[in-house]
Amino acid sequence: MLARTLLLLSTSGALVIGAPLAAANAGTASPLLRTDTPHGLFLANLDDDAGRCQTPAKKIAAEAVDREAANDEAFQKRREELAKMPDQEEAQRLFEELQRTHQKEQNLADRELAACNDAADTVVNGSQDALDLARIHTIPQPTVPKSAVGSLRISQPDRVHLFIKRGTWELVTPETRLSADELRRGAELGIEGRDIIRDTAQWDGSIDVTLTVAGGGASTVTMHEAPVLTQLNTQKLQQVITEKTTEGEGKQWRDDTAAVVKKAGVPGGLRQLNLSGDQWAQDIFEPAYTSIPGPGGKPQGMKLLIGSVNDDRRVASRVIFTELAGADVGGVHVEHVPVPFENSSYDSMGNLETIPATSSYPNGRVVIGGDGLDHTKTGPAPEMVTLLKSQGMQDPIAMDTSWLTIGHVDEFIQFVPVPGSRLGWKAVVADPTAGLKLLGEVKKAGHGGDKLHGNQPPLEWPYDERIDQRTTNEFLADAQFVGTNERAADRIAANVDVLRQKVGLTEADLVRVPALYTARSLDYGMLETSIRSMPDGPEKDAKVKELNAMRDGVAEVPGTVNGLVLNAGHYIAPKPFGPVLGGKDVFADAISKAFRKIGYQVTYVNDLTSTHVSEGEIHCATNTVRDSLTNRWWTKQS
Repeated sequence: MLARTLLLLSTSGALVIGAPLAAANAGTASPLLRTDTPHGLFLANLDDDAGRCQTPAKKIAAEAVDREAANDEAFQKRREELAKMPDQEEAQRLFEELQRTHQKEQNLADRELAACNDAADTVVNGSQDALDLARIHTIPQPTVPKSAVGSLRISQPDRVHLFIKRGTWELVTPETRLSADELRRGAELGIEGRDIIRDTAQWDGSIDVTLTVAGGGASTVTMHEAPVLTQLNTQKLQQVITEKTTEGEGKQWRDDTAAVVKKAGVPGGLRQLNLSGDQWAQDIFEPAYTSIPGPGGKPQGMKLLIGSVNDDRRVASRVIFTELAGADVGGVHVEHVPVPFENSSYDSMGNLETIPATSSYPNGRVVIGGDGLDHTKTGPAPEMVTLLKSQGMQDPIAMDTSWLTIGHVDEFIQFVPVPGSRLGWKAVVADPTAGLKLLGEVKKAGHGGDKLHGNQPPLEWPYDERIDQRTTNEFLADAQFVGTNERAADRIAANVDVLRQKVGLTEADLVRVPALYTARSLDYGMLETSIRSMPDGPEKDAKVKELNAMRDGVAEVPGTVNGLVLNAGHYIAPKPFGPVLGGKDVFADAISKAFRKIGYQVTYVNDLTSTHVSEGEIHCATNTVRDSLTNRWWTKQS
């Protein structure tokens, strides 16, 4: 009899343990194999417990610089040649082919970096690595004859390594044989996945391990690789990561943040890393984890940092392998094939957030923004969406971020733990309607002639131009500004409705904070500058019309939702620099009151001329590592 235990992952995120199946097979009537891991789970063993990979990773990353610069130069030269071709339809076809080839070349280093991990070789790299092996035991067969011989077969040997413990761990190959003595005593096996599940259409994570005893029958156990789950803000913060900055306002807000992080009891503090000049730490990778039940039911697993497929983040994201990967931390590279006219900003990881636990999704649920609610036009990358869906636990929700210049979900929504609330957490949502209302109150109080951005530090060029110096009255009289915020309010409401439908959020689960958006982005500024140098005429008139029609938004008042969730009710937000009434910033006052209602203390830090003018905020410029490995996700049923 062939005994088989199946494990399936349902689309609702529940573990469904199937009943044992039986298939006809001559031989023993009792099973020959058992798994020590509840639910038959095993790990994709992508960490580096022996610390072998970081030194070569630094060499690979350094050597890639000149090669990739040469590739870029050749790519631009060929692109210019194609632009001069008479047949532009053929030129477009050739360019798309060129772009795909170029991206493959530029990701060579990323493939090399990701290729070094504990599952990349055929040995067990020490006792720490051995803990990441899911155990299978052959059931002792004390009555087998001395001539008995056992063999092991894996259904998809390219997906896993199977080891047998014989003093040391030995790789099981088609030639491996179990002796009669091993069959009598019972043997210990260990299995590791060589990669994560990326596309269930290619592989659903299931592996059959079959033991056949010559003349004595066969038995099969079905194992399933554990999913990769993104971390939740409700998990305790362990460390904050940001780009290393040694001077100016950027250094100051990081110093201020480090002090609050320490006060909030974050053990790893604020870690500043060389991100190759990329200040957007949030965008370069998404922290995730994978785990299985270990000894005593305690989770055994590792953090997995998923690199962005946005080519603008390519070099910075290599910090995953050069600085962060090691014992219990692995990196994941996702290869992306560019498509025509895609918006690569959708692939930055600030555009990927995770809703904390609900009854239907007890391990959280991913939200990811893109061009419209169906994500069929310009992003995000299908390879990333497919990977997330294929984990079977955090079914991604598509959100519309096309109304934003940058286009990231962290520009208008944030999730914070609120113990004792209905869900144990709440969604902090930007409210442009409330922002406009505050401006109306300032005007009514007779201070409309004051600058909207109150208490600004002294600003030199170009910041005195990048920070809009108009008065509250002038902002309110600007139809483009008002229209941008009305449009933002409508789009945010539509996204909240999606969360109501798919997550069951109610108004009581929301914390609305005043916000203001503007169409005067960096793109607006470049177009406005080009118009100034154009002669009067129809072409200039068309460009002016295009300028005035712009409504895609970026934060005018530094965005509160784009802040940092710490522990113990601490939250760090960018200082809003809103209008001042009675000596108080009306935005900071309203925001602090909203957070106090849910038990939070907000600390404001000044990012005005660092991240804010570059169309990001504190959340964009930081990343977090949370205590995800204590989560026993397999025990949580919907």
